[in-house]
Parts: sequence; structure tokens; C-alpha cells
Amino acid sequence: MTCAVPVPHVAIIGGGFSGAALAWHLARANMPALRITVFEPRPTLGAGLAYGTTDPHHRVNAPAARMSLDTDNQHDFMDWIIQTGAVAGDDAAWRPDGACFPARAVFGRYVADRLAPLLAGGAITHHRAIVQAAHRRGDNRWVLSCGDGTVTEADIVVIATSHPPPRPPAPLRGLALRPGAHPVLVANPWDHGALDDIRATDRVLVVGTGLSMADAVATLNARGHRGPVLAISRRGQRSRGHAPHKVEAFGAFTTPPARTARAVLRRVRDTLRASAEQPWQAVFDRLREQAADIWAALPLVERRRLIRHLRPFWDTHRFRISPPTEDIMSARHRAGLLEFMAARLTQVTVEGEAFRVTLRHRNGHARPAAFDAIITTTGPAHGDIITAQPFLSGLAAAGMVEMDPTGLGLHVDALGRACVGLRHEATLFVAGPLARGRFGELMGLPEVSRQVARLSAVLRALVAPHAGPAGVAAGASAEPFTA
Repeated sequence: MTCAVPVPHVAIIGGGFSGAALAWHLARANMPALRITVFEPRPTLGAGLAYGTTDPHHRVNAPAARMSLDTDNQHDFMDWIIQTGAVAGDDAAWRPDGACFPARAVFGRYVADRLAPLLAGGAITHHRAIVQAAHRRGDNRWVLSCGDGTVTEADIVVIATSHPPPRPPAPLRGLALRPGAHPVLVANPWDHGALDDIRATDRVLVVGTGLSMADAVATLNARGHRGPVLAISRRGQRSRGHAPHKVEAFGAFTTPPARTARAVLRRVRDTLRASAEQPWQAVFDRLREQAADIWAALPLVERRRLIRHLRPFWDTHRFRISPPTEDIMSARHRAGLLEFMAARLTQVTVEGEAFRVTLRHRNGHARPAAFDAIITTTGPAHGDIITAQPFLSGLAAAGMVEMDPTGLGLHVDALGRACVGLRHEATLFVAGPLARGRFGELMGLPEVSRQVARLSAVLRALVAPHAGPAGVAAGASAEPFTA
């Protein structure tokens, strides 16, 4: 006797790189009795916030040879660039050692190109809508309600959304400003046209000194901005650059495992001192490779201590600025058009068409200053992860998701299942940066690629008993999918 078995349906909420890569891995697993739907309002999958920018001066921060959708072929992106001529005419993308740093939009096109045949063949469905609510029925199936009015049922749900945008510092909240007029406050530099109202000679304050600051400065520079820019952060550190030539990862940081943040720091310092001939980038490349194991060995209290004291130093060395962008920053700095300061913004008022601000230095000295525009580039608002999206708020209210104890993302177990306390949700998973609290390093593309590849294997194992050939299995029941 044979009877039809419901085809397992995997719903992926979020179609940036994390969601698109997971769908790609699942679709290539040769399981015909599997439905894959990616919910993403943007017109293409894979671009997301990072790779959806159309600004040609926003470049990938790692060499193209280290970026790939295919974890079995590290050079897939680089091969695609050569085959398609994707950076033809962009001489600044190439470095003397042959490394390539294309515009981020190029990587977005590469992912879309790899997904195109799977979308055209129906292996992946792209639903252009925002998921507003998700709840689980009594039969364990999920129901997703979208902003376009559609309702979709699924057996497995994967949360692959991004971090919320930056939250402006407290002194900038509640200011009475006129849209399109001066002074200009850019709360999220990733919004389309966010920098359009900044004039060529405006005095600009950038709050934050990381990669987003560098992107904002590169955009302003390309638009002919020639006014002074001051970038501030509490420590005044800015993203470091790449080594002038290719380096091999160096060092060993997991044997024996360090159990405290202080021990991790001591081991890094000892390695740097003992191998002065090695570029620091080589040591941090090895740290990046071993980051997940280093993180896993630390108890919660030490993870929190590492985040509080060492994360700013890690971020500025780990997330490196692309050489073309570094060239722009260096040129502006030499021309006196870009300065960095260790300070925080403590007071802001609006006087006419300018901001009057107070900057408090690390030494306690307060300095008044005036600016025509302020741009906030303080990084994701991790604390807003759940409240920023209605469907996550609903899942949290239902007791199905919660923040990770580190505050970096959502609480998940080693398989990527959403957790609340000691209880996990059997068919609710998290992919990409929102799983960072568990795995430690999930902001870089290579790490995300590996995590979604592992998660794909978990999901395939989960659905395999329910996915017979072409949706038909001998002697199987027609009961809804359960895990």
C-alpha cells in the first residue's frame, strides 16, 4: 500500500546572504521531496543589507579569494569574477599582489547568479514579503503571516534575519529636526539616500570609527565632499588594514583551551611578542580560524568579560578595511579632512542650521564643537533584536525565543535550534549572525558560510525520514510532519 506523504516545507525568514546560502545548500542536496521558501522583500536573494548597496565605493573587506557561497570551493567567487569579467574597468579593485576587493554589489550579483537556476527550476521559491507573525499550531506545523496578506504553512522555520540598525546615542534622540534641511542627522547610513542632504563643505561628525564609518567617508569623498570629518568612539580605535602582501595564518590558541578572557589575551600577546617577524594580521587570521573553539571553551562569565573588555580591540583588527577604502581614508587624513578622536557625545543642541555638541575625551576633558551633519555608525543595536521585528516579538511572547545570555543574538543550542532556558524548539532554527552568541564569530562571510552549511546538514537529516522519493513513501502515513 502506498499513500502520499506531505512534502516537508522549510521556510527561511530573511533572504540576505545567510538565508540565501542556506537555501542554496538545501536545494543542492538532491532531495526532490523538499519545499524551500525564502521570505525576503528585496527583489533578489543573497544581497541583503551588506551586499545590496549600489555604491561602488562600498567594497568587500576580505579578498575575493576568501569569499565563497560554496564551502567546498573556496575560490568559487574569484572564479566567477574571472569568468564573467565582473570587475572590468574597476582598476582600484586589484592590488599589486593580485588580491581583489570588488564592490559589495558584485558579491551580491554572484550569489544571485548561483541561485538563479535553482529559482528558475522551482527548487527554491522566493516570496517577496515581510513575515509579520509566526506561530505553531497544535499539530506542530508553523503558520507564517506576511505583510502582503498571505498565510503560509511550514514544517521547519529558520530565522535568518539581520541585526537591527544602529540606535542613535541618547543625546541625539528626540531632537526636533526638519527633513531635508540642516542640520542633518543620519541615524542609519545604510538607508537609501541617507547622505544626500550633506553638502560638499559641511562639517561632519561621525559617531563610530568602524567599517561603517569608512563606508560613509568613502561615499562622501566620491561625492566631492571637502569639508572636515571628525570620527569619534570611546577608545578612538579605527578599523585596521590588510597586510601589504599575502600572509599565512600563524599561532595556536586552543591547546590547551583558555578558560578566561585574561588567558586568551595573554596568549595573543605572547604570540605577538615571540613572533615579531610575523605580521599581526597572520596572528589574527589564526585567531579567526580558531575563534569558535576559543569561545566554546569560555564559561559565560568569561564570554561576557571578553565582550566588555576585548571586543573593541578584536573588532578593529578582525574586521579590516579594504585597501581601496584605506587609500581614501589616508588621503583625507593627510589633507586634514579626516580626524579621529577618543571621545563620546554627551550633549547636543540645535542652533539654526548647526549642531552644538559637547565631546568628552577619555581624560575627562570636555570640548565644545559645531557640526552641520552627524552620522551614527555605532554598529548593530543588539538589544533591539527581538523588539525590532514583530514576528520575533511574537515568538518571544510565546516563549519560543529569547536573547542569548551574552546579549549578542538569539539563544540557540549547538545544532542551531532556538532555545528558551534549557528547552529547545525542535523545528525552529537560527542561521547567520543572530546565532553569534552560541558560536562566537558569525559576522564574517566565511564563518557564516560554514555555519549555514552545517545547519543544512542538520535540516536534511531532520526531514529525510519524511521525504520519500517524489513525495511518496511505501507504507508511510499521511500525518503532518513532526520532529
